[in-house]
Amino acid sequence: MNNELTVIIVLYNSTNIIFECLKSLSNFSIIIVDNGKNDKLLSKLNNYSNIKKIIKTKKNLGFGNAVNLAFDHIKTEFFLVLNPDLILEENSIVELLKISKADSNCAISAPYISTDKDSYSMLPEYGKSIVRNEDQFRSSQMLDNLKPSGNFCAQVTKGCVLLINSKYFNDVGMFTKDYFLFWEEVDLCRKFKKKKLSVIISSKAVAFHKEGTSAKKTLSVYITRIYHSEKSPLYYYKAKKNSISMYVLLIKYFFRSVSYLCIFNLKNSLKNIVKLSANLSYIFFD
Repeated sequence: MNNELTVIIVLYNSTNIIFECLKSLSNFSIIIVDNGKNDKLLSKLNNYSNIKKIIKTKKNLGFGNAVNLAFDHIKTEFFLVLNPDLILEENSIVELLKISKADSNCAISAPYISTDKDSYSMLPEYGKSIVRNEDQFRSSQMLDNLKPSGNFCAQVTKGCVLLINSKYFNDVGMFTKDYFLFWEEVDLCRKFKKKKLSVIISSKAVAFHKEGTSAKKTLSVYITRIYHSEKSPLYYYKAKKNSISMYVLLIKYFFRSVSYLCIFNLKNSLKNIVKLSANLSYIFFD
């Protein structure tokens, strides 16, 4: 059993896809955070000897806050955050650990995700239209899903698989509590960048992501994803609550929801209602 690394997996209303994820993790200690609606899975997971702890939350804490909760039980120098719908072979995990141990400035090491076009990137405030130098251009190669050669420093990598230095994670205050779902890893990478710490992508470590299959496709999951994909960027950019642009956004979503409802396009009407709710919540209740 590897004693340098602990794996954290967060579950919510999860599918059996997690058992594929676990196949390559037999030599690593695992902490599971149960954010709810996983009772049938948990009875099977109790049979895995390397799952050292299952933390049951009283309510769905979201992704980042669940990882923070598990981190309180981490005693290893590094930990690996994995989505249950991600496959990462043991040799790739060992490669990532090797990178993190070799570079004292490395806060995150991550694999190239062969299935995702946004495997790695620049911080979102560095828009596509900005003129870039050669290093910045290489960082933006993710737009074409290009596999880097060797080890490569990026500004951001996806939160579905992160090998994190425990000390650095603690030093920056862990995942920011405001984020429930989406953008929490972008915010974390930004905090590391401010500390002049590195996010390193390895071409030798390759992951396969069955994106969108970790949770059952229910209406509540659909609404939750839309709601927080709208709300999280507001936290990230610290959007001004009483600005004209925010109220224009409210008006836009209101009229879109009504317009789609008038032509009986219920799905798009619901989507805009949820986005409207996210903005209203941010302005008046956060």
